[in-house]
This record gives sequence, structure tokens and C-alpha cells, in this order.
Amino acid sequence: MRFTLNDAYFLRSILLSNFARLPFPFKCSFAVTYRCNLQCRMCNIWRKRDAGNELGIEQIDRFFRRARNFSWVGLTGGEPFLRSDITDIADSVTGHSTRLAALHCATNGSMTDRVVSAAEHIVSRNDKLKLVFTISIDGPPELHDAIRGMDGLWKKATETFLRLKQIRGVKPQIGYTISNHNLGSFPETFASLQSVYPQLSFDDININLFQKSGFYYENQGMDDLDGPKALAELRTILAMDTGGFSINNFLRRTYLKYYPDFLATGKSPLQCQALSSTLFIDPEGDIYPCAIYKRKLLNVGAIPGDLREVWTSKAAKAISAECRSNRCPVCWSPCDAFSAISSSLSRSLFRYA
Repeated sequence: MRFTLNDAYFLRSILLSNFARLPFPFKCSFAVTYRCNLQCRMCNIWRKRDAGNELGIEQIDRFFRRARNFSWVGLTGGEPFLRSDITDIADSVTGHSTRLAALHCATNGSMTDRVVSAAEHIVSRNDKLKLVFTISIDGPPELHDAIRGMDGLWKKATETFLRLKQIRGVKPQIGYTISNHNLGSFPETFASLQSVYPQLSFDDININLFQKSGFYYENQGMDDLDGPKALAELRTILAMDTGGFSINNFLRRTYLKYYPDFLATGKSPLQCQALSSTLFIDPEGDIYPCAIYKRKLLNVGAIPGDLREVWTSKAAKAISAECRSNRCPVCWSPCDAFSAISSSLSRSLFRYA
């Protein structure tokens, strides 16, 4: 896929974010629903209230008409493909976001036909767009199904991954979350994935470490991740990760290499970009700095005109300053860590090397 003008805008925003708060966010993470058809052992999103107050497509379309300059939009949940209008949401994003370089969709992979159909629809209308799908797989077959609470899920998730691999213009990735339930299982997971996709490389994989949030995951009562075992797992993964350079490999490796710093200090090892270059929107349309910090800015329905007016407000700048100085429930989740890595390039490249 060739380099486009929107890619240039995105790169420019990333470079500017290394020096100052951006005049408009380059990334929007949008949880389109909290509904989920799984009962994962490390997450309680599935326990949240019903979907009665989710933004409708007209409200979503109105927001993206007023926020046209995102370079990266991520659609997540819950399980976003439980929304029957998910392609309409994608059309709204791509139709109004004039500088959009990439659209990312997260899924548990259980709804293969709907995911594949959506991917084909989006690609047919956006041949220059980078379309990324992350399919969650947290272990070899039996372990993954036990963690996620659905028999046969591993088979469905890998089928989703394989079918997306056949669509030109789509980059499917495996999303592996390290939790107390699968510590030490990554090598076996990698081997099991290679058994169905022999060409598997680390460029096909993203790795997350278990995070706690009373706001998003509602898992604040769960045990913390076992630090020593997690560090041992990271050493194993990094020793296996011998692939060449790619953007995904750079972000993943740097993220993992910074995790010991986070574990030792309890602070973000790089300056957080929440409400400096990124934002999070929940299913009801409330804008937050991220999915961890329950510090509401306002609802999208209250935006008076262009999002830029809200983004440059005193309130938004104050919350941004809180996140930059670790005056928040600090995390090291890829959702925000990747933006922090991109916005601290000199330090990140040094750590990566």
C-alpha cells in the first residue's frame, strides 16, 4: 500500500506531538458498545449495563462531521461487531475523516462472517485506507477458550484471522493479553497459531499486559498481575522476537521493554498523550482522556461546533496536564502507550535499540 497524503499528515502530527500538545488529536478510540458475548476472566465489561444509551448512528455521524481531522480511529467495545450498524459507523468515520490514514477494529473473533463482511465492505469503499483488525487470542485452544468463556472460540478466532488474511488491504493481527491466567503460555500459543498459519511472524502479533480499571474493565477487584512471572514471560517473548523492523514490531518491542520501568515505579515511563494527542469516547458519547481515567470532559452532544473548540478549552488542557504528570490512575496499556512511544521518539528509539 503506497504512502498517501493522509499518511504524511499522520506522520507530521506524530512528529509535532514530540514537542507540544497538538491543536487537534491524531487518534480517537471509540468504544461503540459495552455489550459482549464472552465472559473473560480478566475483564468485567460483560457485566456492564445494557445498551439502551448507546449513541445512535445519527449522533455518531454528527460527531464525525464535527471532528474531521483524525488520522487514526479505533473502534472497540465490548465486542463492536455486536452492533448491527457497525458498517454504518465505519462509513461515518471514513466518510467524514478527511485526513484518516488508518481505521482499527478490535474483535474477539467469534462472529467471523460479520467481521469478514464488514472488512470487505470497508475496503471496497476505501482502497487507500490502512485497515487493521486485532483478533484476541490468549493461549492455545483449550486455555484460550477457558479464559474467554466460550467453547470452540479459538477455532472461530483463528478462522476470522485466516479469512481476513485473504482480503487485500486488510492487516489482521493477533492480540495477546498477558494475565495471571496464561503466564508462561506464550511459546505454546505461538506454536499453536503457526500450526494453522505457518507464515506467522511477530509482525502479526500485538501484546498487552493485564490492566485494571474501575471505569472501563470494571476489574479493580482482581489480583494484580504477578510481576516476577510477567517479567520472565517478557524475557521469553523478546528472546523469540527476532523479526526485522516494522512499525508494529517497533511499538510492541518498545512497549514490552518499558514495562519493567512501569512495574518498578508505578508511573508511565513516557509522557502520556491522553488529551494531548489522543482521546477516548464511551458508548454513550462521553469524552474521556482514555479508557482508564474516569475524568469526563463532556458529551459529544454538547460540542457547540467543531471539536477543536472543545480540544483547545481550558478544561481539556487541564486534564491533559494531569495525565502528562501522572496525576491519574496510571497505566501502561498499548492503547495509550503506543501514542506515548510515538511522541517520545528519541527515548523510544534508544530503548528499542
